[in-house]
Amino acid sequence: MFGVSKAATLKKFGEHDFLKTQAQLLCNANAKDYAISAGENIISSLYNGAPYEGLNVLRYRKFAARVLTNKTCVQIHTLPPTSNAASFHSQRAYLQMKMWMNKDNLNPCEWGWKVANGNLVPVKCTMDAAPSKLRNIIRCNCKTNCDTKRCTCRKNGLECSVACGECKGTGCTNSSKTVDMDD
Repeated sequence: MFGVSKAATLKKFGEHDFLKTQAQLLCNANAKDYAISAGENIISSLYNGAPYEGLNVLRYRKFAARVLTNKTCVQIHTLPPTSNAASFHSQRAYLQMKMWMNKDNLNPCEWGWKVANGNLVPVKCTMDAAPSKLRNIIRCNCKTNCDTKRCTCRKNGLECSVACGECKGTGCTNSSKTVDMDD
């Protein structure tokens, strides 16, 4: 989570009863929905959101505040995660906690992980990181393979698109689309 240090997190858990309550709910959750809800409330609190505000509302509020005060563009990666992304993060955290406690033998693929090329990889999000109108504004002009944080699209957590200067969203490492050279 961008801008939220471990020290600040531990300090907040020591000072705020709401966070302690949500952590207890997460530990005692016996259903995925409870784990997701408690996880979202914890993440929202760590980004200084109001209790039960919801990450999508908090994300929009922080975005709007930065648009009003910044003279440069808002870096999407500095905003709180979307509710969808936090859902998968909460599921993975719950699974890890249960594995550490040797409590349950849970299937990772049901708790925020998927198998890709024979390896478990985290499911980061199942929804777009930004509305399509915004995604069409953000583009890169990388001369190489879009494989570093210099790539504007990658830096903002977006895949390259047809709006990009060189790669056009195909064939670079920051795109799920590939070009079939046999056509």
